[in-house]
Formats: sequence, C-alpha cells, structure tokens
Amino acid sequence: MKTLTAKLNIALMMVAICLPGPVLADSAESVKSDSLKYLQDLRFQNVHRLQEIDKTLSRKIEEAQPSQIDAEISHLKMAKKEHVLRQEFLDRLIFQIDTKFRGGDMKAFLERALVDMAKIDAVGTNSESSLWKFLRNAADAVRRLPEQKENILSFLEGYMNRSVSNPVHPEEYISSRNYTNGAASESGRPLDRDQVGAIADERLREMNQTVKARANTPAEVH
Repeated sequence: MKTLTAKLNIALMMVAICLPGPVLADSAESVKSDSLKYLQDLRFQNVHRLQEIDKTLSRKIEEAQPSQIDAEISHLKMAKKEHVLRQEFLDRLIFQIDTKFRGGDMKAFLERALVDMAKIDAVGTNSESSLWKFLRNAADAVRRLPEQKENILSFLEGYMNRSVSNPVHPEEYISSRNYTNGAASESGRPLDRDQVGAIADERLREMNQTVKARANTPAEVH
C-alpha cells in the first residue's frame, strides 16, 4: 500500500511539472508588465522634452535677435514635430502591447504589430503626421535583428531616437550599432537616455541646415 501511495505521489508530481500553464501565464504577464513600464518611462521622458521645447520656443520669441530668430524657431519647430511623432508612436505601441500581447516571443509580436500599425497609418487621411514609413522600417529592423538575447524594446528605442520624421534605413541603423575591431565585433557605447534628446535635436539641426544649403545653391546652367 505504501509503495502504491509513493508511486501515486510521484505520478502527481510529474503531472504538475508537465502542466506549466500558471507559470507561463505569470511569465507572460511579467513580460507585458515590464514592457509597458519601459515604454511608459520613455513616454514620460518624451513629454518632458516636449515641455522643454515649448518653453524654449516662448523664450526665443522674446529674446532672439531678428537676424537669428527664423533659424532658431525653425529648428525648434522641427524638433517639436519629431517629438510629437515619437509621442504618437509610443502611445500606439503601448496600446498594442496592453490590449493584444498574450505571451510568446515579444520580438515576433512587435514585428507583426508594427506592420499592422503601418497599414492602418498608410490608409489614413492625415499625411502631415504619417508614421507608416517609420513603422514599416521599424518592423524590418526588428526582423533583421540577429541577437536573440538583446532587449528588443531597447533596440526599438534606439531606432526611434535616430528619427521618426525622417527614418533611416534599417540596414544603416543595424550597421551603425556595431563596429568591427579585428576579429571581434563589439557594440558601440550606449548613451544615457537624458543625452538622447539633445543628440536627436542636433541631428535635426544638421538636417535643417543641409536642406537650406541646397535650397540656396544656384542651379547649374547647361
């Protein structure tokens, strides 16, 4: 009888091991919770950056020299547009994860969600704030990411920080993240998040200057 009871206990333990449903559910909720917290932190930082831009715009209207005001206001308006688009992207992505993620591979989920978001945006009527190109390129970048252990949201954050209004090609972003040193390939030094806003704005300034330089260059007469 004791032997039968022992065997029964062992069998019950094996059944419990083979039924990891609650464990998987807890794991899925943990991934979802951590992902939402990560994105909500990004959203908070972006809101703060938008508030800083608005304050700077107001100050420049009063303080900037007439000869400089056009360039300075143009740069700030460009930066504001970029961060407004980032805000819209983060809001949409938070909604997708919050309402549709049920567990599994987050990388695969994001790739599919970004494509779906791009489709919806592409058929929208508001072309001024269109995100479809960024969303489609972001999905392609996620698909191309070879490292399985990398934080996929950190990877996506890096792509967003390059520019939403003028998204870079996925191959360019991925190649810029790594450099080859002899036989070893090492990741570039990551930046703190509080440095990212200023760097992104500086890149927008350079892009704006390039556009103006091209516009002021007289066309060649053949």
